[in-house]
Amino acid sequence: MCTSITYQMTDGTNFLARTMDFGFELEGLPTIFPRNYAFSLDLGGEMTNRYGYVGTGRKLDKYIFADGMNECGLAIAELYFPHEAKYEEKKAADKINLAPHELISWVLGEIGSVSELKERINEVNLVRVENSLLEIVLPLHYIVTDSSGETVVIEPQGGPLIVKNNPVNVMTNSPELEWHVKNMNNYLGIQPQNFNRKQYGSHTVFPFGQGSGTFGLPGGYTSPERFIRATYLREYSRKSSTISEAILTILHILGNVTIPQGVNIKEDQSDDYTQYTAIFNTKDKTYYFQPQETNALLSVELKEDYLTQSEPQAFAYGKGLRVEALG
Repeated sequence: MCTSITYQMTDGTNFLARTMDFGFELEGLPTIFPRNYAFSLDLGGEMTNRYGYVGTGRKLDKYIFADGMNECGLAIAELYFPHEAKYEEKKAADKINLAPHELISWVLGEIGSVSELKERINEVNLVRVENSLLEIVLPLHYIVTDSSGETVVIEPQGGPLIVKNNPVNVMTNSPELEWHVKNMNNYLGIQPQNFNRKQYGSHTVFPFGQGSGTFGLPGGYTSPERFIRATYLREYSRKSSTISEAILTILHILGNVTIPQGVNIKEDQSDDYTQYTAIFNTKDKTYYFQPQETNALLSVELKEDYLTQSEPQAFAYGKGLRVEALG
């Protein structure tokens, strides 16, 4: 599952935020990857990232990231795209051949802006390769933004990879982005203002109270319902003028799509729930992280000292992370 949004403050400061909803315990930690670090690829060879970055990672035989932001202010998150993601079966001799779960590492380590991503996405060939942690080929699509606020998605659907503009700055899961955007036509009646009274013969009908304008706003946890709910809340939430206000607003928006444990059980009886919430400030390069087991908001800045280290650094929840005091 998962829901992701971008959010802009009144001064244009841009954030990428996401919930990580999954049934398998991912055990991801805030991790900083230094620049100029070489690591091996699943399809052979190695890659050296010219940019350092911070995100949610886990080390198996190598580091795997689910989201992140680099030193240029480019941020990306991968979300599940079941029954829709289509990858190449073979390597291409003239392209960079990556497993689906490696695209984030290439984007963060090599790309400095959304405009550069659009120019260079044709360098990549995504090949059907299993993820070593889950032992399946992960069906993924990706939301990307930078400090300009421009937001795009990459949805592998067979053939060359294409970067799509995202007009509503929200992404959930299947179906494809165009379907979700068209589905918004079904919710034209949703608005922040209450509906007026109506007259039926001699009988006057009044709203029961505040919130009548949101009657019909979907409340379930399916991908289409979360997409509509997140889009509505992002669009009408008041714009913030301070970082603290912005973070609180984002947490309130994503709190409406956060999944508690026990309310969404998969066919294999695993518990699909929100394991963490991540927020990336693309202007000051700060990563905010809220794991499921605490209400505390933790953060780490992408400082030069971290970027020049010889090895990646993972931060345990109680070690090396700053605890944010908001409000």
